Amino acid sequence: MYEEMRVKYLFINLKYSAYVKLQGILIAVWTIAALPCFLYLKDSSIWMLKHVWWLCLVVALLEGVEAFLAIGKAKRDFHRPAGNDTA
Repeated sequence: MYEEMRVKYLFINLKYSAYVKLQGILIAVWTIAALPCFLYLKDSSIWMLKHVWWLCLVVALLEGVEAFLAIGKAKRDFHRPAGNDTA
């Protein structure tokens, strides 16, 4: 149904399926990156390295919110009538 829909968000202009795949990969990468950060950096004396694992999870969550908002905007724009194009 959304094969022709494009997601235009900031500097991104991708087809719907490509955007969903991209966001899925980004969310998976950030989530998976949290595990080694938690396992290997939690004993660091540097505060940022010690807590970077939850920062990775927050970024993954924000990527999900961004994807949800961008896809919602793309769906609204896709279903919007073309206007007065009677040429």
